[in-house]
Amino acid sequence: MSTNTIGELKVGDLDAPFWDAWKADESFLLHRCSSCGRHDWPASCCVKHGAGPMEWVSTSGEGVIDTFTVFYRAYIKELAEEVPYAVAVVRLDEGPYFHTRIVGIEASEVKSGMRVRVRKGAGDAFPLFTPV
Repeated sequence: MSTNTIGELKVGDLDAPFWDAWKADESFLLHRCSSCGRHDWPASCCVKHGAGPMEWVSTSGEGVIDTFTVFYRAYIKELAEEVPYAVAVVRLDEGPYFHTRIVGIEASEVKSGMRVRVRKGAGDAFPLFTPV
């Protein structure tokens, strides 16, 4: 299987359309079954219909924080200036969960149940979420 590169991250062919769209135009895509409408992340097969009807579709990029944690230490050098920062599991409006960092708010103010939406700032290689 060939791979693409996003920064230093190697991305498999299955998720390449997501990363290509994110780099090109800030679209937030999910993998969706065209038979039943179920959305998945990362790329997957439909549990009822297999891989055949799966397609990448643009989505709202909105959801609710299901759970989160606040980091008081930077585990990678790129986040040294961000401490403390919140990392969350967001349940997207379309159904799947997405792991992300919450920005645009103090880490101490992040709450479970908070509505968030994806945003892409200059230099953001990965989708980040901010409160609605």
